[in-house]
Amino acid sequence: MRCYYHSDVESTHGCSTCRKFLCTACAHSIKGKIYCQDCLVAGAELAGLAATPRLATYSPGRAALFAIIPGIGAVYNRQYVKAVLHFAIFAGLSIIASNGPGVFGMAAFAFYIFTIIDAYRSAQAILRNIVTNPQMLEEESEDINVPVWGGVLVLLGVLFFLNNLGVFELSEMTRFLWPLFFMALGIYLVADYYLAGKKKQQQQVPPLPSTARIETDPVNREERL
Repeated sequence: MRCYYHSDVESTHGCSTCRKFLCTACAHSIKGKIYCQDCLVAGAELAGLAATPRLATYSPGRAALFAIIPGIGAVYNRQYVKAVLHFAIFAGLSIIASNGPGVFGMAAFAFYIFTIIDAYRSAQAILRNIVTNPQMLEEESEDINVPVWGGVLVLLGVLFFLNNLGVFELSEMTRFLWPLFFMALGIYLVADYYLAGKKKQQQQVPPLPSTARIETDPVNREERL
């Protein structure tokens, strides 16, 4: 077999990590094991990231533990907008549940569990992104769909306002809200599906070949003729 980096040289070793065939010049022996240059560079980069203090601050387990208090898990992940939204939505659902139908209590509990799971998965995603893109160490991660959560907050605020004005009772309004909720959720899922498909098609369309403009020199052309 030929060396991976030198196709004209026979291989004499193999990388213990990626199994590439290596010649004597490309084989690097470290503690009795053979490594290629790519694996050495990748290992050095990972070692540098592991030694970075900021990398150690993102722990999925600690994020889930802090999320026991709604919003604090997102604060731990440096997702401050999400933290405010999580706390506001949980507080709103809890207040409505105390004065309205019990279904809002179930919704508050389900959302509470969601915040814990979301904090754990967000910390995992941040760690993966930092390993693949070290520049994220200096960036704040905000993986949140602001329009959707903003709409939820507006809806809760409207319900509070109308209930305080005595326009309707939440217990009476629930039977009308459930159908509207399912309709809105269905419309959102269908629209998101088609928009995602359209975006994927646009990304798959190959770019048009660039046409180079060829300038001719009439003097030289006449000489050739």
